[in-house]
Amino acid sequence: MKLVASVTACLLVAALLLTIGVQAQENVLTRVAPSMLECYENAHIFERDNRLPMTMNMLIELIRKVEDSPGFQQDIRQLAISMLHRFRQDGIVRAPGVSSISGVIPFSPTEFQFTKHRVLFSRLLPGNAVNFPNATLSIDERCALHFMLSNSIDRRVRGDENVRCAQLSQYRAARVPRELDFKDRSRMRSNYLGDNEMLEQPEMDRIREHIKKIKHKASSAARLEMDPDEDHPDEEQQEAAVEEEGEPQEEPVAAAAEDEETGEPLEEDGALGEMGDVSLVDIASNAISACPVENGVVYTPWGSVMAGTVLAGIAAGLEPQTVQLRDLMARSDQYSNRQVQPMRVDNRWAATLTGDLAEVSLLHAPAAGDNVQVGAAGAWNRTVAPRWYFLSQREHLQMTDTEIRAGIDGLLLATNIAEWRSRANNLRLSQLLDMYYSHRGVFNDTVRSCNRRDLFTTVAPMQQLREQTVAFSTVLDKEMQMPFTITQNATINFADRSVDALANYIPTALNDLTCDATAIVMNDPTVWRAASDLYIFVDAAWPHRDVYSVVSNILDSVEVGRFGTNYTILNARDGNVIVNTTQFLSDFHMTYTPALHQTLPTGLNIPNVFRRMREETNNLMAAERRTNHLSGRSKIALMIVHTDRVSEGDTNFAIQHLQIFREEVPDLRFLYLAAGDPGRFNRFVRDERRDVFPLRELESGSVVDTIRVQLSPVIHRIQQEPRRIVNPRCGNDWVQENWGSNSMNQFVEPRGVNFYRLHPNYFFREGNNRRFRIQGHGFATLTVCHSRWVERPRQNSTENRDSIQCRTINTDAYDVDLSNACDGHSVIHTCPPLFVSVEGPPNPPAVIRCSEPECRFPDNARFAVVLDNMGCFSSASRTVSSLLMAAVAALILTLFKQA
Repeated sequence: MKLVASVTACLLVAALLLTIGVQAQENVLTRVAPSMLECYENAHIFERDNRLPMTMNMLIELIRKVEDSPGFQQDIRQLAISMLHRFRQDGIVRAPGVSSISGVIPFSPTEFQFTKHRVLFSRLLPGNAVNFPNATLSIDERCALHFMLSNSIDRRVRGDENVRCAQLSQYRAARVPRELDFKDRSRMRSNYLGDNEMLEQPEMDRIREHIKKIKHKASSAARLEMDPDEDHPDEEQQEAAVEEEGEPQEEPVAAAAEDEETGEPLEEDGALGEMGDVSLVDIASNAISACPVENGVVYTPWGSVMAGTVLAGIAAGLEPQTVQLRDLMARSDQYSNRQVQPMRVDNRWAATLTGDLAEVSLLHAPAAGDNVQVGAAGAWNRTVAPRWYFLSQREHLQMTDTEIRAGIDGLLLATNIAEWRSRANNLRLSQLLDMYYSHRGVFNDTVRSCNRRDLFTTVAPMQQLREQTVAFSTVLDKEMQMPFTITQNATINFADRSVDALANYIPTALNDLTCDATAIVMNDPTVWRAASDLYIFVDAAWPHRDVYSVVSNILDSVEVGRFGTNYTILNARDGNVIVNTTQFLSDFHMTYTPALHQTLPTGLNIPNVFRRMREETNNLMAAERRTNHLSGRSKIALMIVHTDRVSEGDTNFAIQHLQIFREEVPDLRFLYLAAGDPGRFNRFVRDERRDVFPLRELESGSVVDTIRVQLSPVIHRIQQEPRRIVNPRCGNDWVQENWGSNSMNQFVEPRGVNFYRLHPNYFFREGNNRRFRIQGHGFATLTVCHSRWVERPRQNSTENRDSIQCRTINTDAYDVDLSNACDGHSVIHTCPPLFVSVEGPPNPPAVIRCSEPECRFPDNARFAVVLDNMGCFSSASRTVSSLLMAAVAALILTLFKQA
């Protein structure tokens, strides 16, 4: 009896554990996972144009926000697994003809991607999301992660195909070499350099409103992707809602689904009416879009990737498994074939390349004969804040370009992650992605995304690729519902053909941007990192689309985050804050909406801008005194101005107050990005050759190229501005109550360089034991240079080499004596600043030891910046008095003339 009772108890416990496990692994259920329903129930969240941009920078930011949450204890393996189980569910599509009513969500994981997903996460990447800190992220951020990590293809007709798909065709034709044989599609080069957007850039809102008007006016009011006899909201209520808010009010899911269905609308031109008419016919049918939308894609400059596949590769590499087929199959007793039994499935391969190749082998190859095709190129609606990724074909979508790139990336990361983690046992997920998707690479300049095509044959030997494709195809064949039945020998044959197609496609058609083509400075391996307190003043006279695109591009390029740049967005007319000072990219995208833009006053008012900047900088310098902080960030005010001119009175005000800024905030730099003649701002900057930039009208049709070309000099200028070093004892009133030493820790990465500037306001008069010191902490051998004339001194510099002094340090210090550094200068402005550079080693150190939270990367080298006995010298009070006297004198003279 005791034995029976024990067995019964064990069975009950096992059943309970199994039930808990199934509930915990909710992303393998055949319905939308309960934790992900929030992304489909809320119209605002589901609307694609309201989502956070689908970029790698945004994905890294969200991961870093989780890692930085209070009390977070998970390592890289635990976080990768919990994120995938919490946010990834492949194959979710909308059910055609299903109404959105109470209790019904017309979405479910019914696409072919879900079968592979279920096998991976139930058997090869087991785990759960029980310990994921959901409260760390907002609903916008949680749903952004879900949409970034979940793969599916939306094939529904949107209504914009007449023009949208034609743009893709023109774009592809313009970039495909003419001499290639177009009949052999496996040899076609996509030439989607970096997955840039289409040649033309239509305005999304116009066509959306146009389609909605057509639907409201039509007596049948065909709703997108719904049956003609489907129930509709009350017509009068809709019309009232349109008058009140500009668009109909619907049930959340219905509104969300309908908004997304319209896709990326087009310019309101001659084709618009035709497109609208055609859409009413096509949308009511079950036709497939000629250029479907691919979901789960994130943009990188080196080709867009399927983010969920990359994370799955990392997770598999951190817990590799090689499983025999008989143990992997649900009913192994039915598959005793000798060809099947010896096979083993490696989860690193199944989660990346061979998982997608198996889908090609089973779903495409049997009907393709000798013409097996992999790859499907695509393009973004825009690469500045991208949200819509359109495929250039409607067939053969089992392995798209984004899946190929992600498969190679994921396998590279999976193969090397164990060795990297042994070198840096505290390696974070955000750090790994940050290193790989950048110019620096993961602990060297070889393993990085821009080298993936060259690394493919190394990481994926053909024989192993064939074996793993056959093995996983065998597993998937028993799990997937297919319209035909194939034998094991046929599976092997189809797998071989798929592998051959991929091996031919990658070197000839995966034509992504190279590392050299995307270098910030040609032939310079230096890793440039900006670190700024950046104040961006926007003139609302620019259309929202233009302002949003320009600011997005700038923020995406200047290292926004706690390791680099803080930014504040302000209005150029009244100086009011639009986006509060922050270190998160998401704050700008969630705050600066078209509706907010419409409420902002237009134009530029220099006095208001200067008053606001004085207030902001005073607050910042007062905070530096309270926290005893030496800064370590440059201070830049960037004006994005339309065509407003500056009046004579405002010009005089600006010139006078620039003198005050030079005394009170010597490190502040004003930059102008202006339409029209930018020369009208030359008098308001320190260096008109470097600080004033033209900004032409951003016309539809060339937005991205125009933005990237025009903003490249501005971004490089921000990156090159030296980081300010201050004596925090001065504060904003320049009153020093005590003397002594101040220091702060700084970090530099291999091949990276930090530039610093110390203004003479801190060492103008003679002082005993006054010095600037770089103290090495033994993390690596650093090269330190200083100069009084060269702003960016470097050891290999060809500019004024005689005025640059350099030395290498490790645990020792580099001192610059400033006891009498302004000897012979009667005024501060004639005394040159001190410029210092600290350059990391060319290669990572043998021992990687940067583990504190301030380390952006594990191979960072820590050092200290030390100031000894600095002073506080400013004639700001005299300058202000002089300006007041001049103003009074001018007023008296005016009154005298009038008398």
